[in-house]
Amino acid sequence: MSRADKYETLRKLIQAFSEPSEPYEGTIYHYTSADGISGIIDKHEIWMSNTTFMNDTTELKAMGNATGILRDNDFTNDAVKERWHKMLDPIRTNGVTEPDYYMASFSKNGDSLEQWRAYGNFCIGFEARKLAIIRKKIFLYECLYTEDKLREWILAKERIPEWTSLPDEQRDNAAFNLVNIAPLKYKNEHFCAEEEIRLVAISHHNWVYANSPGIYENDLPIHFRPHRLYGFPLPYLKYFIERENNNRPQETQEIETQTEERKMKERRSKEEASKQRELLPITEVIVGPMAYQREAKTACEILLSERGYKQVTVGVSDIPYRGL
Repeated sequence: MSRADKYETLRKLIQAFSEPSEPYEGTIYHYTSADGISGIIDKHEIWMSNTTFMNDTTELKAMGNATGILRDNDFTNDAVKERWHKMLDPIRTNGVTEPDYYMASFSKNGDSLEQWRAYGNFCIGFEARKLAIIRKKIFLYECLYTEDKLREWILAKERIPEWTSLPDEQRDNAAFNLVNIAPLKYKNEHFCAEEEIRLVAISHHNWVYANSPGIYENDLPIHFRPHRLYGFPLPYLKYFIERENNNRPQETQEIETQTEERKMKERRSKEEASKQRELLPITEVIVGPMAYQREAKTACEILLSERGYKQVTVGVSDIPYRGL
């Protein structure tokens, strides 16, 4: 097997650890407020929040209380077993720290009373596969809420036939990816009713490898927004679908040799602001139980039509909840 063939095998194997290689087919739903739906439709972008500031205080930390998920004799893949031990080592360090994760949450359920109460009066349906394949460094994961389900998922992935075709170095690379995806899929069981599908991205606020600035070239710029609860600005990323530009100038050597973190981040932020957005893969909007529900439906239809989403249907929830 040539080096190119080995690399392609590694790429396909790593892709098999996340959706869309095992996609949640169909529509996934994002619950939001009136301000939220206006921003998403107006700007054709979804804001991804830093996971440090989520409502679930165990977000991406649930693995810390689940160290007994796997035993050594469960593994058939030594590379995965070794990486699993390293991940659970309390003194471990790695290149991605918790504050570098950003997330937008979706649900399989488009009409949930619990989520209407918690997140807002509007629910936007998105085509799941199209969300996951648009941007680099952005991945879609279906949440698992029990240790048994996570164990089944890990053991299924460590036995994919493609492992046998990889040399040791690439097996270690693949094992690192598999083990580090597990915390992104595992969520506290008390939130199981949300049936969450999560969109996850990484953007480093501090450079781990300052001598290799090129690895940060695809990091999304970090923005800040005020938050009434915290009283200070919170970091977030902007997810959008970039319009193809055949006249885009070729990247120069300056990008590869850029050594000043601040300059690179300023340049990336300016580039992001100048990019034209395509429409998001929205399939429907549902207006939740609320006062003036019929009028809210009409307002949504006008908003969608004026912003280019003429084919998107607007429905209403029939849950008899007053919402006061």
